[in-house]
Amino acid sequence: MRMEVTKQPDQSFVQCLHEKMVLRLEQTENGYCQSLLNTDDGRLAPIPIALPGFQLAIAGLPHGALSSMVSGMTSLPSEMKLESMKQVDSQRLILLYFHEKLQLSVEVEMHFIPDAAVIRQSTTVRNNSNRPIVLTHLSSTSIQGIATDGCRPWYDKNKIRVHYCRQSWNGEGQWRSGDLEELGLYPSSVHGIGAAIHFFSYGSQSTSRFLPMIVLEDMETGKSWYMQIETSANWHIEVGYRGTSAFNKGALFLHADGASERYGGWTHELLPGESFTTVPVAVGCCTGDFADAVKQLTKYRRSFLKPSHGGESESPLIFNDYMNCLWADPTTDKLIPQIDAAAAAGAECYCIDAGWFAKGDQSWGTGLGDWKPSEDRFGEEGLQGIFAYIRKKGLRIGIWLEMEVCGEDAELGQKPDSWFLMRNGARVGGGPRWFLNFTNPEVTSYLHQIIDQLVGMGASLIRNDCNDCIGNGDDHIASSAADGLIKNMRAFYAFIEEVKTRHPHILLENCGSGGMRSDYGILSRFHLHSTSDQEAYYNNPSIIGGLLAAILPEQAGFWTYPYPLLFHEKENRQLLTTQDYQTSMSNGEQTIFNMINGMCGSMYLSGHIEVADELNGQLIREGVALYKRERKYIRHAYPIWPIGFTRLNDKNGWACVGLASEDLSRILLAVWRLGSAESYIDLQLPNGEGNRKTSVKQLYPSGEQYQARTYYNAHSCKLTVHLPQTFQARYFEVIRE
Repeated sequence: MRMEVTKQPDQSFVQCLHEKMVLRLEQTENGYCQSLLNTDDGRLAPIPIALPGFQLAIAGLPHGALSSMVSGMTSLPSEMKLESMKQVDSQRLILLYFHEKLQLSVEVEMHFIPDAAVIRQSTTVRNNSNRPIVLTHLSSTSIQGIATDGCRPWYDKNKIRVHYCRQSWNGEGQWRSGDLEELGLYPSSVHGIGAAIHFFSYGSQSTSRFLPMIVLEDMETGKSWYMQIETSANWHIEVGYRGTSAFNKGALFLHADGASERYGGWTHELLPGESFTTVPVAVGCCTGDFADAVKQLTKYRRSFLKPSHGGESESPLIFNDYMNCLWADPTTDKLIPQIDAAAAAGAECYCIDAGWFAKGDQSWGTGLGDWKPSEDRFGEEGLQGIFAYIRKKGLRIGIWLEMEVCGEDAELGQKPDSWFLMRNGARVGGGPRWFLNFTNPEVTSYLHQIIDQLVGMGASLIRNDCNDCIGNGDDHIASSAADGLIKNMRAFYAFIEEVKTRHPHILLENCGSGGMRSDYGILSRFHLHSTSDQEAYYNNPSIIGGLLAAILPEQAGFWTYPYPLLFHEKENRQLLTTQDYQTSMSNGEQTIFNMINGMCGSMYLSGHIEVADELNGQLIREGVALYKRERKYIRHAYPIWPIGFTRLNDKNGWACVGLASEDLSRILLAVWRLGSAESYIDLQLPNGEGNRKTSVKQLYPSGEQYQARTYYNAHSCKLTVHLPQTFQARYFEVIRE
């Protein structure tokens, strides 16, 4: 980051230049305030509005004009004066503002991420007075001056597209886009705009409604702005316009917080001398479209957020016995064939999922928390004997936990209420899952003992699930329930860091009923992430394509489960050996489709592969071997979408996603024909630099009988692919020399 100070007779400003991006601070009567974020060739709006890069509200003071529709419009930030602006080093800028009357200071820390057009910001408020102050809103960032260049006004339908991602259980990664007007932001008065666009989430399942990420694309100028909030608690993103619409004075702003009374019920009592720091937020802009924005965020996640693997460069290829396999009902008789098949297929780790602690006739969900191996599932040698068998097969050992909860039948439930999150005088969760209080050191000590024991038995992968939502939090450990949620999640993060320090050789995998907790507050602590519980293999391409915009491919665990046994069929294992089932698998196409699903990120292998015939067994082994050869490339690649996103319930189309090298000289391309009546598809590949010779090769499957016809048009950079049957998939390599 480079700072430039410009002084003119009628104007003075500071520009922070970073990765072809400029953040501008204008001189005002209260000192320098932020007015613009654009690419370094962007121009200012006619009349900029400069404000400190945060918003703040306090109980007893007006929340601001039109506060029911637009957050962060209080007068407090504009009343504050800049006390200091300090460039700490080449990456960090700290601005300190002070409110004389309230004796409040607000510190805005900006971290300019090397090699990525991203600024990571957090805000800290400190009470320097001699009386308590109750905060009701504190933003992580509030960036002015978005999309200020071009001819079209900000509200023109052909100007701004807002890209946002809807989430649901088994339906993650569903990107949508709309113009500002249809999403609710449009000029309506000669006064300030009385509306904004809001995306938000309540509770610990932070991605159960939306991903905490947004991209604004200026279709006129070919630029994009983007934002990501990093928290597993409440969060709120707002897009608004600050200015007078009648004269186009002003610009769009991007606002993000995880601390808002109006969006989550958050308040925080700040005693004299105390401070509070917000959740971090990443924001930036670049020349280009959605894929270019994702590329910058991918660089940031990879260089700054991805946790170290303790000296290992690759994650092991995991066979997990839950999805379309044992469905949380492991026994010795069921496990041994799966372990044998996983080893034969080339897996490197076998993860025993839920149920290993439950009695044979007990629902596994009610006994969560004690984490004692079942006494009637694994014979005389018990779970330790199963671990020994896994090691004998040359596999690492993984085990499932749900660390943050306690089931109603667990002995742990007899602990005092101080062990649990409390709200409205009762334990949060209401029975099947009470939530543990990680601010209580007795809780973290207990869980350290559990993990120590499992690691001592041989486990080197801990898979932690999150199958319920805390809701607004705990009203006993903090000023408000929502404040308690932040405090508890920060304590949980600290606990996870302690686990990694205590056991630096193990891997930690995150899950949240699939993808219901996929934020980078949690993913910056866990090495891997299970992305979805979707059990229908033909639905996965839609989820895979969407989530690659939000999660690093090397962290994103995508299921591949040949020979699936769906949940409603789990008691009917004999179905796998029927003639009809075997016939449905006989051409290998379902296995191919499944294996390609797993080649787009970190492959999670499952399914009843122990009953595979020779053809399908070979396809499984070939797919595993190819993935293991390519995973080094995948952890340096960037996602592209040659035909855009495919909606989950669109069974009549195609899907495609690519993993491209930074210079676009190589692309791994997954192509799925779903139920489309058309057997040809044209894939628009990115141009890259120069007129390079391009070759296309099918990597998987390699058998002659499976080769698909393709044609590459060097002029238009379009690749035509022919798949003659519905629900077929192929995996290609595109090389540019």
